[in-house]
Amino acid sequence: MKIHFILCSFMVVLRHISVALGAAIAAVGTALFLALNLFYKRRIWTPESKYCTIKEEQVERSEKQVLVLGLDGAGKSSVLQGLSGARRCCRPTRGFNFVSLHTPGCQLDFLEIGGGEDLRNYWMDYLTRTHVLVYVVDSSDRARLPRAKDELHRLLKADIGLPVVVLGNKQDKANACSIPELREALSLSAVDDQRKVFLLAAQQGSDGLNRTCDLQDVLLTLV
Repeated sequence: MKIHFILCSFMVVLRHISVALGAAIAAVGTALFLALNLFYKRRIWTPESKYCTIKEEQVERSEKQVLVLGLDGAGKSSVLQGLSGARRCCRPTRGFNFVSLHTPGCQLDFLEIGGGEDLRNYWMDYLTRTHVLVYVVDSSDRARLPRAKDELHRLLKADIGLPVVVLGNKQDKANACSIPELREALSLSAVDDQRKVFLLAAQQGSDGLNRTCDLQDVLLTLV
């Protein structure tokens, strides 16, 4: 009997200890929960917040391809230099040149292909991969304006829906054609009225960087 009594007493003590430990663990857990909520903001996931997160990620990943073409010597690399703000010596592009411009709405990826006669054969291959075409013309090279016009209209016929921005570059040169003269020389008036074609002026600024008239704003409206 004495042994039975001792065992029962021992079990009661163990039960009390177990209850006390459970209460202690619960108290510690509650304290930790309150501390985490006090010092850290809880993130509550709802269908709406998840949708907004997905949309934000899509916006951050939005990339638009801008193809930059034109005859050799038109100043395509100088235009890209002006957009990026980078100061470097612009040599004739022998192959490809790439510049990425981050804007609040999207990322504009500019791909320039050299304008040499041997490289113009590759122009068509990249039209289907781009969102906007920027065609750079040397306004001061009057002798080659007919060639610049022919190449431009060849591109326009290849993709009838692609938006085009024509840059009349080197407007700071003494013998440069004016914007109205360029419109006539390039036969832009013959382009279908439904076609999105913009003619902008570009020239070198006093800081040595190429300045384009509202190019970035126009591109953002087109993409």
